[in-house]
Amino acid sequence: MKKSWSVKIDENMYQVDLNGRKVKVNGEALKLKNYKKKTGLITEEYEIPVGSKTALLVLKNLSAPQLVIDNKDCATGEDYVPTKLPGWAYVFVVLHCVNFINGAIGCVLAVIGIAATTSISCNRKLNVVLRVILNLAILILLFGLVFGVAYLVAGL
Repeated sequence: MKKSWSVKIDENMYQVDLNGRKVKVNGEALKLKNYKKKTGLITEEYEIPVGSKTALLVLKNLSAPQLVIDNKDCATGEDYVPTKLPGWAYVFVVLHCVNFINGAIGCVLAVIGIAATTSISCNRKLNVVLRVILNLAILILLFGLVFGVAYLVAGL
């Protein structure tokens, strides 16, 4: 994942570049492990120095990284809203965990389902009803794949 931001702080321009797990501020490399703030199921947050301010670098699963300064997203200018998994989404996460009993293919599909569920459920740009419908569709699709593969293997 590569991402770059140009930010203006105190009349000075700063270039923040993210390449995988490497961050550079005006060409100076920073070690992210020294700036870790919070690690969760969905996101990792790092407080990195940019000029005279501290920026929040948010790395998300299956989503673009964000750089936040003064509670504003540097890419969009919108207010930053921390990612929080809604309570109803845990139902889908638990249902995906049932796939862990279905062998190696079930485990892989369970991990994919959990990642997709957390990503979709935290997307506040989508209507809640649409998020629930998408999560339900993914759940049905992944369980269908597990049982479809089992049916094919049993038939061979």
